[in-house]
Amino acid sequence: MRFVFTAAIILLSLTTSAQTSEEWLSTIKRNATDKKPGYALYFSQAGAVSVPYLVYIPKSYNPIKAIPAVVFLHGAILAKDSFQYKDPAIASEPVFSVADACSTIIIFPFARQDFKWSGQEAAFENIITILKQVEQDYNIDKKRVYLGGISMGGNATFWFINNRPEMFAGFYTFSAMPRSTSASIKFNNITKGKPLFSVNAKDDPVFPYTDVKATYEQHKKEAPGWHFESVETGGHRFIYANGGSNYIKTIINNLLASGK
Repeated sequence: MRFVFTAAIILLSLTTSAQTSEEWLSTIKRNATDKKPGYALYFSQAGAVSVPYLVYIPKSYNPIKAIPAVVFLHGAILAKDSFQYKDPAIASEPVFSVADACSTIIIFPFARQDFKWSGQEAAFENIITILKQVEQDYNIDKKRVYLGGISMGGNATFWFINNRPEMFAGFYTFSAMPRSTSASIKFNNITKGKPLFSVNAKDDPVFPYTDVKATYEQHKKEAPGWHFESVETGGHRFIYANGGSNYIKTIINNLLASGK
């Protein structure tokens, strides 16, 4: 059964943490060494580029028990001239707030202007490298790994649906336009056993809702696992509004339930 999110939403920006950049870096580096719950900083090597990524470990994590993992690809707004991992405000990304509630690890790679998930094969492939590194560092349930993102990161999700669907149990997008930068989308890779949950706002000025819905209607028979949902208001960045984390929590819970 389809459902529609409705909410009166006020757009918010990321809140600034009370931590200084130095304190933040000290904490996330220490957590990477100690494997403690919270934010941990790691790097992967993609050619000459050292790519940072955060791993958020929920309080419930027990290294003797495999745990699901969710990869979140951020939007182009964070793809600046440099990777933004030094900014403590990144801890306010709403996807992190669902980790403890859903008992899942969150993997948050960073992009920058010259290394982002928009037609750059090395950036796409690096996500697989990051996932394999996390699986070495933490006890990940490889049958319950999910990937998605917002805007640019949501669009990039279709590259993984096309090219590396075997790596993931399901997918999700927020404020994305269903398209691939390299080839036609293989909609038949979206199955009931490997679903896609997508959510778009009806007042999105970037990717018009009518265009996204038209694509869904055209291809839904090819993609029996595609769950297309909407929010009434909130614009392109509705997950950053009041209650935005509830949308993420709902989608992640649906994905986790689909894998049982």
